[in-house]
Amino acid sequence: MVEEKKATPERRITVGTVAVGEDGKKRVMDALSRGRISSGKFVQEFEEAFAAYHNLKYGVAVSTGTDADAVAVAALLERGASRGDEVIVPALTFISVANAVLHAGLVPRFADVDTVSYNLDPAAVEDAITPRTRAILAVHNFGRPAPMAELEDVAARRDLTLLEDAAEAHGARYRGRLVGTFGVMATYSFYVAHILTTGEGGMVITDDAELARLCRSLRAHGRACDCKICVLNVDSSYCPLRYKYGEDTDIRFHFERVGFSSKMNELEAALGIEQVAKMDDIVRARHARLDYFNENMARYEGFLALFRAGPGEEISPLCYPIVVRPEAPFERFELTKFLEQHGVETRPAFGCIPTQQPAYAWMGYGEGDFPGAEFVGSRGFYIGCHQNITDDDAAYVVGLFDDFMKEY
Repeated sequence: MVEEKKATPERRITVGTVAVGEDGKKRVMDALSRGRISSGKFVQEFEEAFAAYHNLKYGVAVSTGTDADAVAVAALLERGASRGDEVIVPALTFISVANAVLHAGLVPRFADVDTVSYNLDPAAVEDAITPRTRAILAVHNFGRPAPMAELEDVAARRDLTLLEDAAEAHGARYRGRLVGTFGVMATYSFYVAHILTTGEGGMVITDDAELARLCRSLRAHGRACDCKICVLNVDSSYCPLRYKYGEDTDIRFHFERVGFSSKMNELEAALGIEQVAKMDDIVRARHARLDYFNENMARYEGFLALFRAGPGEEISPLCYPIVVRPEAPFERFELTKFLEQHGVETRPAFGCIPTQQPAYAWMGYGEGDFPGAEFVGSRGFYIGCHQNITDDDAAYVVGLFDDFMKEY
């Protein structure tokens, strides 16, 4: 057997990374010195910068990527959806996607994924549609673009709203276009392990002014205003809409819909502004790591499925996912245990939500209902692929795979 070694503090290669520069620190201190911690000018600046990066008009910053999904889905309730209607989501993704649909008052309808791309299988989406289906929420898992052309076709033919969850895919492209620009709305997460990070935080982007207004209301308990003007002033008397319902009705305490408490704060936005400015550099560095791992571990593709782009796809890797093939003479846990013991952090590939996560046992799905998602969820894992992994770190990781494979 391979000799077991313990990870050391000197060699710990993490799944995610945080890199705050001087500009980000300066903005944080500015917010603290102004005493403005809740949403303010930095939130609006971050919204505008992130939307502009995608060549879209509106950004709505929220507290998490989960809230971004929930707010976007809840907005559909004023676009013809009713509570209890369905939104199709992939059976393999982080559980927050399905949770957010439930939080918004709709129901996740699961569709299987393709075992090569790990993303929604358009044929499975077609099969999952019922009379209660109102939308498709396409998730770009691990930073690889979902098959947007096929999903756009399904959505158009079946009169469904197409949404995108690009929480893990900042800067990825599909047929030359940035992901997040195909659906009527797209959502992002800025969690600490993601490509752009504000620690926590999320965003909805769209070109639809009315949907942006709804999302701004929904993130603030469903208030009658869109919370765009008031965030710039501590004194909300500046808001020209404050008494739009009459002098005895203050819109700060007038609620038109059931909303959430999910605003982003100034400290997070201060970090986000710097991150958007560095976005292209971050994506390039991550892609270089992706190319290095694919090139130097290609000799093990008989045992491992690696992370390669399909035609027309440009991956922006959140991480480096690997699936242990059935032909491999070892199990996933043996490989991940070895990597962890040698200082390389690993995470399992989510698991199939309907059949492998106890939280969704109530839906009544059984083993074998989602073979693609179950396969990847039981045999897949991922390691870091971020911009702070040095050339030496990357060579060390590949060397560990070499050491492990010597046994086989």
